[in-house]
Amino acid sequence: MMRLLRLGLLLVCCLTVTACVSDSGLSEEFEKSMRAYNRMLRWQEVEAAGMAYIDKDQRDEFMSQAESLRRRGVTLADFRILTFECLPDKKTGDVVAEFDYFILPSNRIRTVTYRQEWIYQDPVKSWKLKSGLPPFE
Repeated sequence: MMRLLRLGLLLVCCLTVTACVSDSGLSEEFEKSMRAYNRMLRWQEVEAAGMAYIDKDQRDEFMSQAESLRRRGVTLADFRILTFECLPDKKTGDVVAEFDYFILPSNRIRTVTYRQEWIYQDPVKSWKLKSGLPPFE
């Protein structure tokens, strides 16, 4: 009886540790993806960021927004992650970032707040962005 109780307790401990590791893994993956995506935007790699991180359903709209930015001469100068939250149990994440930008020929720096909604996709095992680009006006 005591042996069975120990075995059950050991099983519960193992399952708890495994659950924590997988949640932690999703959170780390989220943070990596979120930072990589925003860095790509900052370095004017908008189309590449779209191909890597935008959900397929929103990709066409994102690419047309990226083309519009390029045609209008929008240059991203810097970004800051204000807040981010990963909810591994729901497989979602939210980010609020600020981007400093200017539109040529003006050199006046403007700032836009960009709220990003992320979702973890199991079949491809990666984080994808569900929201498009903010309006850079």
